[in-house]
Amino acid sequence: MIKKGSAEAVDLEARQALWNAIRYAGSRLASQCAIYLSKRLVAEEGLSNLIAPSDVPTWRLVEALSLLMILAKADTVSCKAVPNIMGQTGPLSFSAEGQDLFLWAQPSIKSQESSLIGRPDLVITKSAAPPSSKTILHVIECKCRQRLGAQDIRTELGKAIDLKVSSYLIWSFKTPKPNVVEGARRLGLDIKALELDGPRRKELIGQPENLAAHVGNTIEIVRKGARFSQALTKIGEDISHKMLLT
Repeated sequence: MIKKGSAEAVDLEARQALWNAIRYAGSRLASQCAIYLSKRLVAEEGLSNLIAPSDVPTWRLVEALSLLMILAKADTVSCKAVPNIMGQTGPLSFSAEGQDLFLWAQPSIKSQESSLIGRPDLVITKSAAPPSSKTILHVIECKCRQRLGAQDIRTELGKAIDLKVSSYLIWSFKTPKPNVVEGARRLGLDIKALELDGPRRKELIGQPENLAAHVGNTIEIVRKGARFSQALTKIGEDISHKMLLT
């Protein structure tokens, strides 16, 4: 059980709101696929009859909601079951804008460039093969810290470059400082707040469909924007220009 005073500041009302939004997202997918909390595909694990798990860290609730909303907003969902939404899962097949895509949670990925092994929270690829820098399109990371700083941005930037992604979204449970958001934006990274600690708190907590829509729409906008690939191209051009001047 997560206790007060732990590394993660507990906001029980916000956690319940995330769980309610997860259940709402699951209900949107009910006609297309079954949702399960673990790898065991048994009916008792369906979301409709379960209470919010107290032993799951908040970032994993954000991850599960993001996963379900990616599928809920897809044009079609090909997978008939979504197992283990609170842990490692995938590939989950779906299509968006005429493209066949695959969703993974917590995949272990060895970069072909650096040989370093990473484990992003969520990954969207263009192939059902194990994720690699050749197949990864989009990455989503879920952070539930008191604050995000420059070192966090540099760390995520290194991962984004190593994996050669098109977009890189960082969810922040706490609303980050504007200078951190802007610094990340200039590097092609998208930091987005859940807004559960801001003016929209009452609206998002009271209406799970609003929280689910906020998460799903934000992911879709970031994915379509593909800003990291554009930023990486500009960085390469800037470096080449500097080299010519030396």
